[in-house]
Amino acid sequence: MRQLPIIETDPITNPPSTEYERGKWYKKRGYLEKALKSFKDAAQSATTDTTSSGWKEVDLSWLEYGLLSMRMRSYGKAEEAFRTVVLHSGAHAQEALNQWAALLLLQGIPDQTICERLLDETSGFPASNLMVGRSLYYIGAYPFASRCFAEQGSLYSDTCIMYVTCLIMTGQTSEAIQFIDSYLRDSTRQPRELPRPRGFERAQLTRIRQLCEWSVQHSLPDRFIVMAEALELARTAISLNMISIAEHLLADSGERAYYALICFLYDEGYRGQAISKLHQLEALPLQDQDSYSKKVCFIAAEHLYDLGKYDEAASMLEQLRLASPGNTEARFGEAACYLQSALISLSARLEENYSSVSARKEIELYLDNINAALHVVESTNWHTAWTPAQKRVENSPTMSFLN
Repeated sequence: MRQLPIIETDPITNPPSTEYERGKWYKKRGYLEKALKSFKDAAQSATTDTTSSGWKEVDLSWLEYGLLSMRMRSYGKAEEAFRTVVLHSGAHAQEALNQWAALLLLQGIPDQTICERLLDETSGFPASNLMVGRSLYYIGAYPFASRCFAEQGSLYSDTCIMYVTCLIMTGQTSEAIQFIDSYLRDSTRQPRELPRPRGFERAQLTRIRQLCEWSVQHSLPDRFIVMAEALELARTAISLNMISIAEHLLADSGERAYYALICFLYDEGYRGQAISKLHQLEALPLQDQDSYSKKVCFIAAEHLYDLGKYDEAASMLEQLRLASPGNTEARFGEAACYLQSALISLSARLEENYSSVSARKEIELYLDNINAALHVVESTNWHTAWTPAQKRVENSPTMSFLN
């Protein structure tokens, strides 16, 4: 087994002084019960003066307490924490509502019930439909998110993109085109109380409209599109479940376009399709410095890691690290592989019948230290993460406009 990487940690006897920072410190190192207590103490002991700077830590502490409770499957505690943040109506209310929706989805509660429950909980808010719509969008409950957005009326430009996405995801592509046309026309010709769409939002809505046209007309453009725009169109198409359009946009455009397609699929949650395309490569571009080439290799290493093939994953991540010393994700991923391998090896030894009690205690101490180090590595978020909505797309039917 390779030498384990050194993971720098502060001794448990020297955590930060404030309860909130101490909770984050404990959480990072895997002392979850201690973290839970610190977050709760921080939330309950902080000032109740909503105008003071300390008030911000109240919501942050409850939010962290809820997330950690959800991770530890204490669903009742998590829900109460998220409800508390939402009722405070502060800067973190939307995030808390998003996580509340994710918590209910995790428990197997149907989308319609989640929608009804959150609308009931926020019924006194003037923007109740908007907030709940965003939360339902976050978990991929597109039909119900669409209804909430429609009932809200005036929408901010970022929420307009969410609403259009919901329309497309529910098969209302023509309606999406009509809404985009109306929204862009009104935003330029008439004064609006809401902020007008910024440049990138207008560009995104324009791309979405073009994709919708191709989908409705069962066609692709016969004009030349520069590669940079083709890549952005393909990325947007995949986010809208228009996989066939993305594939045709990047077809016969070279290896870089093919690598980009794999990356877009993977990042949007279509992991099975991304890995299938990755397996069709004759060789991985381990020596290439292009961003898509490096990401494809990283995806391959992540896939090996998720399969429990830690030695193979570590070898690939090591090559990526040596080729790009600044690649922190590869460095922490490699460390995670070594730590996982060590856990497996020591756990196997622990299961053997040792006559020496001291030997078992020594192994258990090593296991505790490795688990703590693994928590530190995992807290860097080196591994790709997906939203609840992206985790659901793998089982959704892909839109096809060619058949």
